[in-house]
Amino acid sequence: MTQTEIPVYETSNALSEAMGFPHRSHIPNFDVYELGRLEPSARRCMPPYRQGFYQIGILSYVGESKLNLNTDWISPEEYPLWFVVPGQVFSWVRDENMAGFNIMFKKEFLMNVVDNVVEDFPFLKMSERSLLMLTKEEHESLLFDAQRMHSVFKNPHPYQEKMLEGMLVSFLYFCKAVYERYKTTENHLTRAQVITQKFEILVDKMYVDTKNVGDYADELNITPNYLTTTVKKLTGKSAKDIIQDRLLVESKSLLKFSGLDIGEIAYRLNFQEPTHFTRFFKKLSGLTPNQFRQMD
Repeated sequence: MTQTEIPVYETSNALSEAMGFPHRSHIPNFDVYELGRLEPSARRCMPPYRQGFYQIGILSYVGESKLNLNTDWISPEEYPLWFVVPGQVFSWVRDENMAGFNIMFKKEFLMNVVDNVVEDFPFLKMSERSLLMLTKEEHESLLFDAQRMHSVFKNPHPYQEKMLEGMLVSFLYFCKAVYERYKTTENHLTRAQVITQKFEILVDKMYVDTKNVGDYADELNITPNYLTTTVKKLTGKSAKDIIQDRLLVESKSLLKFSGLDIGEIAYRLNFQEPTHFTRFFKKLSGLTPNQFRQMD
């Protein structure tokens, strides 16, 4: 698909329509809904698109859900908070039991209280981190705020938009505090933490092209032994284990959500033969690809 073929949804209602989701917002430039309501009508896999509004997602159940932001696949962990900004290429696969909230807004919704959304909330820049992992306490607080926003959204009254405006600003400032915690942490990382973090980012980008630890070490200008020792010390897993885990996540996603046959999946994931893929998958999961695909 070329860049010009990627659709652009200017409003949350246009995106909901494309997803096959009957929900529609009655408030200009603002929307919020429970992710659990996507089931059973909405698509479980959305091909790449762009949108003309900001989006914040907070999950209370992740399952096999994953996101693709600007060609980087992300498999969220236990307490994820993510941001999608206008112009960003986004696609996703959702677990049927995914739960949480999507909050969507245009800068015009906050024009009376925020002069410049990106200056006040730098985590909404295209260049910034799209996914933050919350502490349990942060997650509980933001989830509670999202639930309150949703409750106000569902019950129209004369001051509804003003209330939502204030609640959204409060929510964004809490997100800003989380973002600044991340920034502070990043500035105090040890060399081992920096290497491990860079390695994990590389794995997301390169795991299909190469499963060779040496290729990752070359990218990081260190030896394969040093990479493996460093990563294992921090994560408890070898560099090879992390590459294989990422490959297994993608394998499961393709088996569950694509119509590709086993051979097509094997070649897409850069295995020389389908039998090599089958051996790899069974070794890591305990099941053959066909057995996994047939599971409920």
